[in-house]
Amino acid sequence: MNEYEVQARAELVSLAEAMLAGRESFLEGAVKVLALRSRIGGIGDHDPDFSAFVLISSETDSLPLEQFRHLWSQSALERLDPEIREANSWARPIAEPACSSLINRFAPNHSLQARRP
Repeated sequence: MNEYEVQARAELVSLAEAMLAGRESFLEGAVKVLALRSRIGGIGDHDPDFSAFVLISSETDSLPLEQFRHLWSQSALERLDPEIREANSWARPIAEPACSSLINRFAPNHSLQARRP
């Protein structure tokens, strides 16, 4: 494993922890998880942990991510904010087990219990 992959694994663990702790939304986190996936070797196309984030991302891709909110009108954002909150609530039971699994897979020397806030 090269340094690039070691860094990607560490970023993935930090991201999964942030989602579990509520510091990162599941919608934003899903896109970031999928970007990191391409930097980690040995991940199959139908890996269930990553598939959870594919589902979340594909079901919510019409909603504006934080980095693009400045491109949307204020009235559109106000109209969409309840839908975004709903989508994040919908994603929670899908993402939480996948986040826990990713932490256990990519940071195996650390207990999940010790990582939860």
